[in-house]
Amino acid sequence: MNETVVRASEADEPLKNLKQKMDDEQQQASEKKPSQGIALFSLLLIILLAAAIAVAGYWLWPQWQTLQQQSADMQQLQQRVTAQSEQQQTTEQQLLNSLSAQQSTQLRQLEQQLANAEQKLTLAQQQTATEQQIQIQALRQQVQTRDSAPPRHWLLAETEYLLQLAAKKVWLEYDFTTAISLLKTAQEKLTKLDDPSLVLVRQAITQDMEQLNQLPKTDLTAVHLQLQQARKNTDLLPLKQQETAATIVTKPNAGLKQWRQTLHYYWQQAWSNLFTVRSAVPEDYFSLSSEQQLILRSSLSQQLLLAELAALEQNGSVYAASIQQAAEQLQRYFDPASAEVAQLQQQLAQLASVEVNKPELKALLSVGQMQQYQQQLEESSL
Repeated sequence: MNETVVRASEADEPLKNLKQKMDDEQQQASEKKPSQGIALFSLLLIILLAAAIAVAGYWLWPQWQTLQQQSADMQQLQQRVTAQSEQQQTTEQQLLNSLSAQQSTQLRQLEQQLANAEQKLTLAQQQTATEQQIQIQALRQQVQTRDSAPPRHWLLAETEYLLQLAAKKVWLEYDFTTAISLLKTAQEKLTKLDDPSLVLVRQAITQDMEQLNQLPKTDLTAVHLQLQQARKNTDLLPLKQQETAATIVTKPNAGLKQWRQTLHYYWQQAWSNLFTVRSAVPEDYFSLSSEQQLILRSSLSQQLLLAELAALEQNGSVYAASIQQAAEQLQRYFDPASAEVAQLQQQLAQLASVEVNKPELKALLSVGQMQQYQQQLEESSL
């Protein structure tokens, strides 16, 4: 009986082993299924990431190339603008030096012309004084030879000399005030004679006085001295100055994320170098270098010198144009709040109203009439 039970248990042993093996295989299969799902999900995720990277690279690569090209173009543009700015500064400096040299040459020429005009005027005055001395000496000789003559002849000779001297004052010196005074003295001497035969001479003197009184009386020497003093004071006049602070633009950091800021920065730099926008008119404020200040002062002095020379030569058109140019430069470039500038402006306004043209003169009738009377008197004495 026992043997039978042992045999039965031995016969069931393989069956149990097979069942245990099948249970183990099922357990292993159930454990492997989640691991395979995770692997498949990871593979799918990697494929999706690779596809996304490929799509992003395909879309961003042209934009990156465009950005790099724009950056290169902006750098080239900035280099060209810098080169143009340097070339413009060089050209302006050359033009400034040329203009300064030209103005210096013109100023020296005008000063030489003024010196020549002053020399001619001095020579003319000396010649007039010499002629007057000769005439006085001749008159003295005539008086000495006529010691036995009546006082009437002396008064006539003195009157004739006064008339001739008045004519010289009119034609050589344009000194109408002195000429009128000489004519008045001659008229008074003829009045003392109370001679009816001198009526024509006295009428001629009256007509000459009326003619001279109608002429403009300009003291050219005073005009010359005022312009000369104003020209010397040009170096002391203050100029308009206003220094404007430069706007500092911060350069952005180079990077792909800030490509818009970088592009905007280079564009603003290029545009600001090409054009300058301002709301003020050119006459308001200036920021001038020392060379530009020297040129402005030299130009103002040149205009005053030209007006001075025109006044001596009695060239009214050149005189008026020079005074106007000097007044415009003074108003545009110099500080109106300065007392010196205001004084010069007032002085130029007064000088602008001065008439320096040579008046249309007619010969003095009294000289010819007196000579004719003296000739008739000598013929009658013979």
